[in-house]
Amino acid sequence: MRTVCLIILFTAVSSALYAQNNHRSNDQEIIESIIDNSSNEQDVQLWGEELDYLRSHPIDITRPCYGDLMKLPFVSPMLAESIILFSDTVSIVDVEQLRPVHLMTALIFDKLLPFIIINHQNADQSSFDLFSSKVETRSRLERRLQTTKGFADNKYLGDAVSSYERVRVKNSTLELAGVFEKDPGELTGDGLLTGYCELKDASALYQCVLGNFTVSSAEGLVFAKNIAASKGNDAVGQIRKRSGGISPAASTDEFSGFYGAAAQLQFNDISLGTFYSQRKLPAAIDTGNTVISFYPSGVYRTLSDLRKRNILSEKTVGGIFIFAVENIGSLTMSMMNVRYDHILDRTILDLAGDKSLSAGSISWDIPVYKSKIFGEAATNDAERFSKILGVFLPLSKTLAVSYHHRAYINGYISPYARPFGERSNIGDGERGDYFGIEIKKEKATINAYLEQYILPSTKNEFGSFGRENLVHLSLPINRKFDIVLQIRNKERSQPEIRNTDDDRIQTNYRIAYTYKATRHFSFTNRIEFITVKYKPSQYSENGLLTFLEGSYQNVQAGVRIKSRMIFFETASYDSRLYQYESDVAGNYSNPPMYGKGLRWYVVAGAELFHEFNLSFKYSATKKMNEVVLGSGDDEIVGNVDSRVSLQLDFQF
Repeated sequence: MRTVCLIILFTAVSSALYAQNNHRSNDQEIIESIIDNSSNEQDVQLWGEELDYLRSHPIDITRPCYGDLMKLPFVSPMLAESIILFSDTVSIVDVEQLRPVHLMTALIFDKLLPFIIINHQNADQSSFDLFSSKVETRSRLERRLQTTKGFADNKYLGDAVSSYERVRVKNSTLELAGVFEKDPGELTGDGLLTGYCELKDASALYQCVLGNFTVSSAEGLVFAKNIAASKGNDAVGQIRKRSGGISPAASTDEFSGFYGAAAQLQFNDISLGTFYSQRKLPAAIDTGNTVISFYPSGVYRTLSDLRKRNILSEKTVGGIFIFAVENIGSLTMSMMNVRYDHILDRTILDLAGDKSLSAGSISWDIPVYKSKIFGEAATNDAERFSKILGVFLPLSKTLAVSYHHRAYINGYISPYARPFGERSNIGDGERGDYFGIEIKKEKATINAYLEQYILPSTKNEFGSFGRENLVHLSLPINRKFDIVLQIRNKERSQPEIRNTDDDRIQTNYRIAYTYKATRHFSFTNRIEFITVKYKPSQYSENGLLTFLEGSYQNVQAGVRIKSRMIFFETASYDSRLYQYESDVAGNYSNPPMYGKGLRWYVVAGAELFHEFNLSFKYSATKKMNEVVLGSGDDEIVGNVDSRVSLQLDFQF
């Protein structure tokens, strides 16, 4: 702890001596604000890594592409169309010119700033030159300060420290990136090592990637990144799957994505992408040599974990054909074939006893008058189709609505599908309808949605029925004071949590405010109450979470400090509450709070020298009525769980 205190003191003194103009702190704030608006269950780490990549690869708004703008989760299709039409008629030399664009608001403009740039392409840099390239490095160490049972019993092979190292070297045409991650308990040699080499804008070859990459297209029925559907306060725009085509990946998600070669060709309005991937997946097999489960965690702490590594061989070939419609719409064909070297158990992926599978889809994203109509139809055999139909309709600058219909047929399968919906495995079937509305009145913004769905079940003939609705009010009282009110209700029949014949009803009530006391200081307070009821058994339980956060940020000095105190009390894990919390850059967390306890953390970041940033986080959770925390190998004796992380970022 003495060492940690010295590091913090050195950070503060150095930042005062060597402060430079730095916008990275503000960029991190914006990324966190975007993630905080997403749904509680979403994998915020993957979203954070995606946004961090987009921040490092900003969009040139002098000639923006509709597909690039649609990668940003807060940009609606209609706003993307407005930006493109504006850039076609006006020569953009300053980002401030985007403020009067139709459907642009001050809040969206501020969020857009880290992800856009003017004339970032340099025609003189036609080849890779280390001395004219940008180099980014990131080094992070994390440690749990308590000893878990797995370490106490000497069950784990490695030490308790987790480490993360990333290097990225790029210019306008070529980029190299590598990531190494070691989880707690792993030996250094068992950590993740991944990376890619990307060539861009080489004549008709728009993009070529060797190494790790992701593929996403259309609404996610064939290809999608492994990011859960977001259902938060962006009621109109959240139904769209943010497809990005072929994207290089240096992610800590060891299970998803592809490894091999991918290329995208561009001929005016026609784009053709193709890829080949061959990788080894972690899995468990039975005595009959059948894969009975995947092992997606990517943590190899024990000999048993290591025996699951590289068990299953997967070979995938695929392609995406896109025809652009006036640069503001598109028609897309997606297709893929995957082959495994083991039979997969039907409970994880039903290939009907085969080792291979093919899938294809046709999708559309077409402007019609003032609306945007989109959808996708996908099939394995040209007989049964899963489909998505949707529409965006901005009725005025203050009113917009959207509608989304999904019909995922039982038996349609793509291992890489992740469309909007409730289930991650759409092969089990799902039907749903969603309606969203956004109303802007002076400074206030109201977002609301209503959704209902049916989930077929293999356990009974009736399946499960669900309904969800949300109302979110954002009300800036003045330049210093903002209020947020939100109510979310979820109902689902037969969730099989308590009794199979029970219906579960969950309601969350949230009120929060932010007060900007000075130019650099702000305070945030949130109170959230949850009720969980079951019918007809009449069982019910409640939960409460509240936090107070203080923040100091000086962008010019490159200093950022946040501290939050959280109190929570819930009857059980079933009434848990989530609160997205700040972290060091590139690290994102959304921990569930349950039981009775306190949690607090402090995050500090500073620019020691020009483009040399140090950041630090300490967090601790204390549960009042517990004598042990966690279970199994992660069990801790005592009622306190604390962690510390330290990170260095350097650019030149």
